[in-house]
Amino acid sequence: MDADENLVYAGRLEDLPVIPTEDHGGAEKRIVFGPGRFWEDYVARLFTIRQGATTPFHAHDWPHYVLILEGTAKGMIMGQAIDLSAGSWAFVPPNTDHFFENAGSGDLKFICIVPKKGDTYWLDSKGSC
Repeated sequence: MDADENLVYAGRLEDLPVIPTEDHGGAEKRIVFGPGRFWEDYVARLFTIRQGATTPFHAHDWPHYVLILEGTAKGMIMGQAIDLSAGSWAFVPPNTDHFFENAGSGDLKFICIVPKKGDTYWLDSKGSC
């Protein structure tokens, strides 16, 4: 396989462009991997949630795979209150009400992986899935 001279194969997470989002409570979102960026079936997103902010309490028909990189979070998954911090992981099953709140004094940063259909950026900007 030949290397694509236009693709960047490594870099810093904070250098990825911020993707506008209206469906994540004002959280800052960056796409790490996804269709056209090394992973056609899933989207790995970096979310930054400012101090005191929270994602909306919501549910949908796809799973989430969450890796906490920085900060402290409180949340709800499957009706259970959870506490997470850097180095923690969480799984959100499909059709499960959930949210994540920044419970610390700095930014909360986490990687959230969803199937391609679970990220509106790919639906809105790249055509239907």
